[in-house]
Amino acid sequence: MTRWLVTGGAGYIGAHVAQALIDSGREVTVIDSLSSGRREFVPEAARFVEGSLLDRAALGRALEGAAGVIHLAGYKYAGESVRHPLHTYTQNVTGTVELLEAMREAAVANIVFSSSAGVYGTPDVA
Repeated sequence: MTRWLVTGGAGYIGAHVAQALIDSGREVTVIDSLSSGRREFVPEAARFVEGSLLDRAALGRALEGAAGVIHLAGYKYAGESVRHPLHTYTQNVTGTVELLEAMREAAVANIVFSSSAGVYGTPDVA
């Protein structure tokens, strides 16, 4: 049985992804800082690590035994990102770099990255 790490797994989408993985017979670890997610959203069958992607020790614990990562953690509030661009950058860019570095150290090579449609901009439609 394989174990997958779901970052942001206490959020709405992350919790559903974690449950789908469990339902498919996989073991799941969730890492979430609970800054916007809710602990009660994490499926009971999942192992939970409370922590930020900026916390290398928490990432190390979360990656133990993982075959891959589904990366859903991110600071997604558009208005706030304009008001606090450095905070958003740190959470999203630096956090992802920390995750990738921790994955390299843990020899975890598989990642699925998910993002909102906002990363593509507004389409030019006549």
